[in-house]
Amino acid sequence: MLEKKVVTKSSQETFDFGKYLGEVIDFPLTIFLQGEMGAGKTLFSKGFVAGKGLTDEVTSPTYTIVNEYGDPPTIFHFDLYRLHDLDELYEMGFEDYLTQGCTLLLEWPDLIAADLFEAKLVIVLKTQLSNPDEREITLKTGDAKIKQLLSKF
Repeated sequence: MLEKKVVTKSSQETFDFGKYLGEVIDFPLTIFLQGEMGAGKTLFSKGFVAGKGLTDEVTSPTYTIVNEYGDPPTIFHFDLYRLHDLDELYEMGFEDYLTQGCTLLLEWPDLIAADLFEAKLVIVLKTQLSNPDEREITLKTGDAKIKQLLSKF
């Protein structure tokens, strides 16, 4: 398992780091986004979507559960916080999203989906108490292709 840590000093740097990853990752991927509320998961997602060259407005899928980006969609952004169990996820057609060959950004996967399948990349965002705009971003992967990308920085 490869683990890398990056510290961003501002919201813009967090966005820019997400954008950088969106630019260098050029294949469908399942990404688990973990962190407390306000840790920057949606901000990171905004950058990632921008890095893919998409101009969609990225918002938190807290109430919609899933947002789609691209036409046709190439990224599905889920917020699993409000779901109670796996049945709810499957009732909304989650299996259909898995078969479309798109990148999945899953916020709060540890609540219900962590055992469903293995993430190719786990991203943990933590705020720093000394500076509320600063984030510690930890990237974890066992995937050889992603390890190669992450070893470059």
